Amino acid sequence: MTGDQPLACARVRILLEAYADGYLAEDDPTLASAVRRHLAGCADCRRQHEQAISIPFRLRALSSPRPPESLIHGVMRSITPSRVRDRRAWTLLLPEAILSTFILWYLSGLDGLTSIASGIFGDLLGLAGWGSGAGPLPTVPRVDVVLLVALIALTAIAGYHLSILIRLTPGPLTGRRTARE
Repeated sequence: MTGDQPLACARVRILLEAYADGYLAEDDPTLASAVRRHLAGCADCRRQHEQAISIPFRLRALSSPRPPESLIHGVMRSITPSRVRDRRAWTLLLPEAILSTFILWYLSGLDGLTSIASGIFGDLLGLAGWGSGAGPLPTVPRVDVVLLVALIALTAIAGYHLSILIRLTPGPLTGRRTARE
């Protein structure tokens, strides 16, 4: 059919897209050659071919359905940050900041880390003397107890805040938000 016989315009227009994409030359080079010959002699089909190879024309020819409003609303709601949740997360840092400030203030009032290191060294020497029977059991200074209580409180508050933050964010396996949101 395509050997010496010219192709009809209707047949060429059906084959134009495959020809423009290069699939026709891969699948049937003889038919692609016949389309090429037809385009050389037919101005209407050539104009159709020029449109078929035009990227803007192809993009205009594409159409997609409008997504449902519920999808758009759901996506926008999931990517919009929650101001209440962000504010709540920042307020969790307040007690930790107060305790950290107290501990740092206390440490700087005792000449920083050198006084703490010398105090720890003295306590260890006292324990070593008590363990060898050379001295009495050293007493624990009240300020060390205050610092220990502050450290335990800071650790407990940080653990509690971590548990709240874990509940606020979606889990890696569930991928869903909690009912509190």
